[in-house]
Amino acid sequence: MLLVFITLFIQNILALKQRYHTYKEPVTRVTPYVSEVIDKTCLLNPDKGPCRGEIIMYYFDPKTKDCSKFFWGGCQGNGNRFDSRYDCIQNCLRAPDGRRQRPRWCSLTFDYGFCFGSLTRWYYDPIWKVCKERIYSGCGGNRNNFYNKEQCESICTYQTGVLKTQTKKKDRVKKILIINPIGATSKRGKSQQSTTKLLNITTNKTQ
Repeated sequence: MLLVFITLFIQNILALKQRYHTYKEPVTRVTPYVSEVIDKTCLLNPDKGPCRGEIIMYYFDPKTKDCSKFFWGGCQGNGNRFDSRYDCIQNCLRAPDGRRQRPRWCSLTFDYGFCFGSLTRWYYDPIWKVCKERIYSGCGGNRNNFYNKEQCESICTYQTGVLKTQTKKKDRVKKILIINPIGATSKRGKSQQSTTKLLNITTNKTQ
């Protein structure tokens, strides 16, 4: 009797092991999301620039739709250059929900740099929420530095809907005394008396 019990116990253990190894998780079908490049600057080849530095930066590869490291010389180059892989992806790929955050460097103050050049560049002013023109030394500085206004706006003012409202100016009005000459008459022959009217200073018309 004991032998039969031991045999059944061993068979149950072997059956449980076989069931565990043959179990398959249910397969869920997921529609792959195709990322979309949202900035033409991200399609440029990485440019080291003419300087001789070796600063680790990131560039967007349109073939793999991913961001990789490269060595930047420290000056010039192009806009396909980012401080981190996160910034690279945020700037170059549209999220599945279609939203995109403004890069953090758009909030930085403009930095002239430490060279002696005089280059025209554009930067984003976070207070006025517009892109402005400034003179750049040619090296150093920060990421809030763009070659032209279009590049600045495409990165820092996309879909922000900068609202320009025009407030109607209040009419400035003052009283004036119109004194008619003695003996003046109207077209109907009635004598004209001195009257007080309102003069709209904005339109220069009486009311």
